[in-house]
Amino acid sequence: MIVAAAATVFFEKGFSRTSMDDVIAIVGGSKRTLYKYFPSKEELFSAVVTSVADRTMEGLALEPERDLPETLTRFGTSYLRTVLSPDGLALFRSVSAEAPHLPQVGQRFLDVATNRVAQLLADYFEEQNRRASQATISRPRLAAEQFLALVRGQIHFVALLGGGKAPGEGDIETAVRQAVETFLHGVLGSVRNDP
Repeated sequence: MIVAAAATVFFEKGFSRTSMDDVIAIVGGSKRTLYKYFPSKEELFSAVVTSVADRTMEGLALEPERDLPETLTRFGTSYLRTVLSPDGLALFRSVSAEAPHLPQVGQRFLDVATNRVAQLLADYFEEQNRRASQATISRPRLAAEQFLALVRGQIHFVALLGGGKAPGEGDIETAVRQAVETFLHGVLGSVRNDP
């Protein structure tokens, strides 16, 4: 309850302009009670970051028995939907604004969000390497980070900066399909195969 209310305020006003009194105004209760659970605004914001990251992780599943392109497409689509969701964009904006002044906030985001997603995908790549009889994915962690960067691509920047209309399901599917194609076959392969 407290974390959800805090997320609403942090995402609306930003970390710097949010006070613990703003959170109490939504949740009710006293400052003393709030500080009992969260001794500082930074710790409360870290809890918000963790909460959003945990929801993100719930929606990401990798099935080793499916073929690689299908698995990457499903995973990439789920990931991009989350990144482009109102909470995903608000969290990224908030963390980006505060990380230069509060490096621990940026580190927390990396630890509980970005690095967890990358490690989940890297673990999947390692599993694929164990199952493979031929080609393997070298440097699974780096490959995972590169795939996630391809999926986010320009569509994430456009959504973050509010340029143009919000990306729709078709935009997400196209971006992910192209990211998977580029990741698996390289830029030249994807250019040659482009209809």
